[in-house]
Amino acid sequence: MDDQFEQVNCIICGKDDTELFIQGPGPAQIVRCRNDGLLYLNPRPKSSRVREFHTHYVRDDNLDMFTLFRQEVLRREADAIKRVKAGGNLLDIGCATGTFFENFVGPAWHLYGVETSPLGVELARSRYGAQVFCGTIREANYPSGFFDVVTVLDTLFYFADPRAELVEIRRILKDDGLLGVEIPGLAYRLFFRDRSPVSWALNGKWSRMSTDSWHLYYFSPSTLKLLLESVGFQVIKMIPEQASLGRGGFLRTLNNLHFALARLLFRVTLGRFSIAGKELYLATKVK
Repeated sequence: MDDQFEQVNCIICGKDDTELFIQGPGPAQIVRCRNDGLLYLNPRPKSSRVREFHTHYVRDDNLDMFTLFRQEVLRREADAIKRVKAGGNLLDIGCATGTFFENFVGPAWHLYGVETSPLGVELARSRYGAQVFCGTIREANYPSGFFDVVTVLDTLFYFADPRAELVEIRRILKDDGLLGVEIPGLAYRLFFRDRSPVSWALNGKWSRMSTDSWHLYYFSPSTLKLLLESVGFQVIKMIPEQASLGRGGFLRTLNNLHFALARLLFRVTLGRFSIAGKELYLATKVK
């Protein structure tokens, strides 16, 4: 195997029992675990390469990705969290430039972040006065039971070991604390955005789901719940959300129409089926 890549086992069942899902042009491929259905990159770039990418992914020329394109979705997700928690210590892991914090400015909230990009750390600190650690959650080594809310928004699939990160989150979360995890909707990616006529229309190719990616995991509602339960969390609510609003005009209208359809379908199926672009999961610690 190329010495820039590594082989890993499934983070849910711990086994190496997979079937090929997408073959890459190089060593990396996307596989599906035969035991629990988790899709993940394997072999994949070594953790040191992934860390290097995330040190530089926030740049002066792509700041809109973390501000204007995300503000509306993040505001709704913040509102969902505030309906459960009225205040306290909030930690956003992978906070980028800190856009999520603008929904929690005020005396009721004490803002903390973890971010590997030095530029992201600088902007989150200067814009929102948040205490942001430059590094990973396990390197930060926060006190046990310190946080009322911990969020991992559009970030969990980048972690080399999401299970270990969730174990650490459980340690630093208060017993009555709230975990918020946002992931891309897998059905949306497979059937609408990444492998469909929509992908052909927007990208000129049937599938843009590639092994040449820093996305290490592709969670479905079932595999994310299995992972959370394996480390002592229980999902109390799943909320369908909208894909990032990066484009205007017709594509923005199409995005809005898809989101309306996704919410309707989620409602009429009593939460059993989601085609939403993003999905927010709220979870609490199992006592």
